[in-house]
Amino acid sequence: MRRSWAAAVAVGLVLLIGAVVVGWIYSLQILGPDPPVGRTGQRVIAHTDSTITLANTPKARRPGYWAIVWPGGLGKIGPLISVNDREVLTHFTALKGQPPDTTSHLAGFAVDADPQTWLGIPFEEVRVPSRVGPLPAWRIDNTDSTWAIFVHGRAATRAEVLRMLPAYLWIGLPCLVLSYRNDPGAPRVGDGSYRLGFTEWQDLEDAVRYARSQGARDVVVVGCSMGGSIVTQFLRRSNERAITRAAVLDAPALDWNAMVRVGARKRGVPVFITEIGKVVAGLRAGFSWNDLVQVRHAREFRTPMLIFHGENDETAPIAVSEQFAKALPQLVTFDPYPKAGHVESANVQPERYAKTLANWLLAHGIGESISSREWTPGSSLRSWPPNSHGHNVRVTPVIATEGKLETPSRPPASRSASVSSR
Repeated sequence: MRRSWAAAVAVGLVLLIGAVVVGWIYSLQILGPDPPVGRTGQRVIAHTDSTITLANTPKARRPGYWAIVWPGGLGKIGPLISVNDREVLTHFTALKGQPPDTTSHLAGFAVDADPQTWLGIPFEEVRVPSRVGPLPAWRIDNTDSTWAIFVHGRAATRAEVLRMLPAYLWIGLPCLVLSYRNDPGAPRVGDGSYRLGFTEWQDLEDAVRYARSQGARDVVVVGCSMGGSIVTQFLRRSNERAITRAAVLDAPALDWNAMVRVGARKRGVPVFITEIGKVVAGLRAGFSWNDLVQVRHAREFRTPMLIFHGENDETAPIAVSEQFAKALPQLVTFDPYPKAGHVESANVQPERYAKTLANWLLAHGIGESISSREWTPGSSLRSWPPNSHGHNVRVTPVIATEGKLETPSRPPASRSASVSSR
C-alpha cells in the first residue's frame, strides 16, 4: 500500500513538474518577443520596372496595395492587373535594392521601411525620454498643434503604421512613431518579454509628455494590434489622457483571452496547456488577465475612438471590437472591412480608409480643413512638406453619431498654418 501511494505521489509530481515546464514554455510564446518575419516563400516569375508576375497564391491575388520584401530589398505591389490559374500580374515599384528574381515575401508592411523609403517624406530619428530609457521614434513635423502618436503591434516594427500616415499628414498633424520597451533598439526591461500593454502604456505616456515639451497642444493616439492594447491602457490609466483628443485603433487587441485562444487553436495547443501557459504568463508579467479585457472596463473610457477592423482577422477577433463598440456607442465609431485580415484594412481599401480617417478627425475638430484635389492610393507625398496654401487633398467631412458616419450640413472652417521647420 505504501509503495502504491509513493508511486502515485511520484507520478503526480512528475506530471505537475511537466505541466509547469510546458506552461512556462508556452508562456514564452504568449509574452514574446516573436521571431523576425522571413523574406522568402512567394515565387517570383518575372518583373519589369513597373509590374511583377507572381505565382498564384492566396496572398498574391489579394486586392489592394501590399509590401513585397526579398533578401536585400523591398517594394510595393498593387493594384492587381490580371489573375489566371497559375500567375498573378500586379503593379510593382521597387523602393530599395534590385528587384527580386526568384523569391520574395508579401505582407501588409515592410519591416525595414521608413517614412523616406516608403512615402518619400523626410523625417528625424529622435530619442524620446522615458522612465525606462531613451525610446527610438520617427518624428515628422507638420502644421497643426495636435500631434498624432503611433504605437505599433506585436511582431511588428514602426514601419507597420507607414500605410496609415498619409491621412494624418494630409490634414496637417505632426506625427511621432514610437518604439517601446523590449523592441529591437529600445531599452530592455526585465526578461525582455512584452507585458501585452499592461506596462508599455507608460512609454506612450512618456511620448505624449515629449510631444507637449515640443509644443504640442494636444494629441491623437493611434494603436495597431497590441498597440491598441497599449492605447486603451493609456486611456484608462494615464494623467495625460486629459490632453488626448481622440484615439484611432486598427485591429486592436482588446481581449487577450480571446487572442490567446485563437492563437492556441491555430497552433494546435490543447486547452489545458493554454490555460497553464496563461497562469504562468500572468505570474511572470504581474498582470491579471481580467485587466486585459477592455470591455469589462468600459466605464473608465472618456475619449472618442475610431476602430478599423478586418472581417477576416484571424489574430484579433473582430467580434471583440464589435462588442466594445456596442458597449460605448457614444464614444466609439466602428468601421469593418470585408476581405481584410489582421491590420490590413488600409491595404485592402486604402482610399476608403484614408477618407474615413480624415473625415472622422475633422468632424471632431482635429486637423486642418483641406482642399484642392482628391486623395487617391497613388497620391505622392514625395513633394513633402506641403506649402502654406494647404494640403493637396479634398475630403467630405462627416460626423460620428453613435458609431455611424453622417455628412454634416456645413464643413469645418479651414485654418491656415505655416509649415514648421527645424
